[in-house]
Amino acid sequence: MYQASSHFILAGLSQEWVIALQNTAPPDHFSHTYEIATVLPEVIAPGTTAILFSDSAMADELLRQAAGNARLILCTEAPACLNQIALTVLDDIWPATVTAEVARFYFSRLLQEIKAEKDAWLDRLYLATAVNNESDLIWLKDTDGAYLRVNTAFCRVADKTRDNIIGRCYEDLWGPAGLDSDNEDTDSQLSSDDPLPTGIADMTEESVASPSGLLRIQTVKFPLHDDDGMVIGTVGIGRDVTQLRKYECRLRRAANTDELTKLKNRRSFFEHIMKNRGDRPMTLGRLKLSHLKHLNDTYGSQKGDEALVAMAGFLRVTFPDAILCRFGGGEFLIGQLGVDASDDFKAKFADMLVNIQQCCDSEKHPLLLSANLGITVASDSAVPLDKLIRQSDLALYYSHNLGDGQCCVFSEIISE
Repeated sequence: MYQASSHFILAGLSQEWVIALQNTAPPDHFSHTYEIATVLPEVIAPGTTAILFSDSAMADELLRQAAGNARLILCTEAPACLNQIALTVLDDIWPATVTAEVARFYFSRLLQEIKAEKDAWLDRLYLATAVNNESDLIWLKDTDGAYLRVNTAFCRVADKTRDNIIGRCYEDLWGPAGLDSDNEDTDSQLSSDDPLPTGIADMTEESVASPSGLLRIQTVKFPLHDDDGMVIGTVGIGRDVTQLRKYECRLRRAANTDELTKLKNRRSFFEHIMKNRGDRPMTLGRLKLSHLKHLNDTYGSQKGDEALVAMAGFLRVTFPDAILCRFGGGEFLIGQLGVDASDDFKAKFADMLVNIQQCCDSEKHPLLLSANLGITVASDSAVPLDKLIRQSDLALYYSHNLGDGQCCVFSEIISE
């Protein structure tokens, strides 16, 4: 807690005032000193808190003394005789003739006012220091949406000085609300909409354009109420979560993507089909890269990985509208919703094998030797995905028995 000292000058005052000062204890955390004079001194010591003086001590020095920061308190029996200049510069007027008890009352009240001002100044200092050193953005708006206060972090993100921010509204500062970002959870309405009508705290996530690029800001806004409960403005706190959202996006991508091929993993493939299938028919292809074990054993696992990555690339090119998944090992799933795409799958598979062979011949490096494909179709959306995968596996097994580069449809197998 702070310790403060006050210095008082008593010029031309009665003995009652002097005794009252001497007998009045300072408030907690305060001490005071004083000097007693007949007239106002020529030089006022720096840091003087208040000057209490009588009519006889005032003379023509009043205006000069008013230029300092000290309080000017006149003790007089004739306040009605004061001119406008005196009334302008005086901080208070006390009676000249008082009892000791009344004098202590006046002086105690003055000490409490000084303490209250010191406490208020310290509160403002504490608050300003905390707010301006906070890494989060903090702002205060009036009911018209104009900024009244902003902290240093806000100025840094906006790349503007406080003078260029105060009094301006959101659109003037940031431009139109609702900027989009790369985040999948983009929420478009920005700080231009404050929770004034209901007076309820509001939490949003917003995108703002800054000199360093588009930032993602998580904000919470609280209403400010006056003594009658009326909303008079809002306080907003914004946290830059740009990097956090990028990390989250990477984590989601890692959780849904096969690390090697960058296709969907099994879990993500299942979730996507379940979410989007509805009552539509579905075609499912199960592809297996031939001789992957031989490739790993002969050239090493790195070459095997390169073969899987290359196959993923061919699948993307060959089936651009399909849902692709690395099912595990050298197997991949190809999903198509909405139509019976079995004939299309067979034709595209044949074209893909030709492209693979041409690529391997031109590079004289047979990474992808061949592949087999098993296909199944369900016109009834009630057929579970697990059953379709089993059917595609049977079709794949059948195609494998026919040799490399073969493709079979489950319905054609069971009809034989």
